[in-house]
Amino acid sequence: MMYGLPLLRFFVLNSLLTLTMCRSNNRVNIIHQTPELINVHGYQSEIHNVITDDGYILEIHRLPYGRANCNRNLANAKWPILIQHGLAGSSADWVLLGPKRGLAYILANAGYDVWLGNNRGNIYSRNHRSMLPTDRHFWNFSYHELGTYDLPATIDYIIEQTNCNQLFYIGHSQGTTQFLVMMSQKPRYNTKIKLMIGLAPAAFTGNIRGPVTKLAKLTYFGVWVGETFGYPELRLRSAWEKFVSNILCQDITQLLCNNILFLITGFNQSNLSAADLSMIRNHIPAGASWKQIVHFGQGYIHPGHFRQFDYGNKMKNYYAYNSSEPPDYKLNKIITPIALFSSNTDLLVTETDFDLLKSKLDNVVFHEAISTKYFSHYDFIWGESSVSIVFEPILKLLMLYT
Repeated sequence: MMYGLPLLRFFVLNSLLTLTMCRSNNRVNIIHQTPELINVHGYQSEIHNVITDDGYILEIHRLPYGRANCNRNLANAKWPILIQHGLAGSSADWVLLGPKRGLAYILANAGYDVWLGNNRGNIYSRNHRSMLPTDRHFWNFSYHELGTYDLPATIDYIIEQTNCNQLFYIGHSQGTTQFLVMMSQKPRYNTKIKLMIGLAPAAFTGNIRGPVTKLAKLTYFGVWVGETFGYPELRLRSAWEKFVSNILCQDITQLLCNNILFLITGFNQSNLSAADLSMIRNHIPAGASWKQIVHFGQGYIHPGHFRQFDYGNKMKNYYAYNSSEPPDYKLNKIITPIALFSSNTDLLVTETDFDLLKSKLDNVVFHEAISTKYFSHYDFIWGESSVSIVFEPILKLLMLYT
């Protein structure tokens, strides 16, 4: 397989830079970290460390109770809830916009014991028992590892800490993807979840729309680069981000081109104020592996499939899966009750792909298709109308299963 020499030079150089770059305390600088954002509003926060079976150290955050009942005995608390961010997000996603609009605060005020997950590779989870982020192998993970390692370890830790045998789960975008992966690969976790709530649930991606389709078409070039030189980190203003932005930024405003995630997910300016946007842009992307984007892109190349990572090489696939093709995730193994929120105008979770996912699940107990004009992928967590359209119905659902 031959590629243009300029592209090859670019990826070789960037891979070398990625392997040699150091950062103090393995943290990317942001204005305020999640515990600070929580504490400034008068809520108590806790920091916990979870170690996965493959050695990643995840820092997760907790709001044990709301501001109005800060002296309440935790023994009387309602069920624990784990909220999981999407691609290149972090625990900060749920608290960025303050107590009136942040889902974590709303749930804590309702009496729930709120836990905010962080996947490997984001700014809070850049540690490992034996590797540094400058090690090329550190970033060799896709959403498969998030579902088979990160999420099970986090759930088990919360159950142990709270002495509860079950918890509620809320995921946005990739946060739903890794849940589906976990249940497919480790169905014993069905008994540990009272109710799963999926916001913009991402699984099948054969009908994604917008500029991201240009990137998806390069999926197997990305596989070749990653397997040859190592998968780099998805981070703000990296050489990779600049390269991708140059591909996608034709006829798109500079506002979007300044942030890779808005390019990928779409953006509804009418649903976010300038102050909201400024706060959000200071916290995303919070770090991830480009292999995660490559894995999602494979679903676009192979519509109708939600399956494990394809190495683009029959021998490598056979070594990994004992098959020349990667196996599909077995969604029929999921028996946990599932509630889903989708949008008719979401560029990443389109109606066609969502309907395919829903048809594969036998346990959908609730579905809200949001028909509001221009309700984008991020509006599920940050939109001006998300409190009334998404968060209030979530509270009602939780009450039914509490």
